[in-house]
Amino acid sequence: MHIVVRRSGGFAGLSRGWRIDTDSCDDPGAWDDLVGALPREAPVRHRQTVPDDFTWTVTVARTTVEIPGSQLEGPWAALVRRVRDEGEPLSR
Repeated sequence: MHIVVRRSGGFAGLSRGWRIDTDSCDDPGAWDDLVGALPREAPVRHRQTVPDDFTWTVTVARTTVEIPGSQLEGPWAALVRRVRDEGEPLSR
C-alpha cells in the first residue's frame, strides 16, 4: 500500500512531503493495523481558521483527506508521524 503525506502552509508557506510503500517494509501488518484504526468518517470537525496553521494532505492508496494542523490528532496523527519518521522525503 502506498501512503503519501504532504504538509503545506505555516508561517513560511512551505510544502514538504513524505511517502512510503508499506508492502516493502519489514512490518506491513503493523501498517495495516495503523491504517485500519483510521476513522471511516470525515476526520475534520468544523474548521476553525488558525493563522499560519499547517494543512496535512494524507493519501492512503486511492483515498485522500485534508486535515488542518490544529485538528491532526489520534490515529491520523500517528499515521502522519510514522510516515514522516520512516518514509522517504518527496522531491520538491
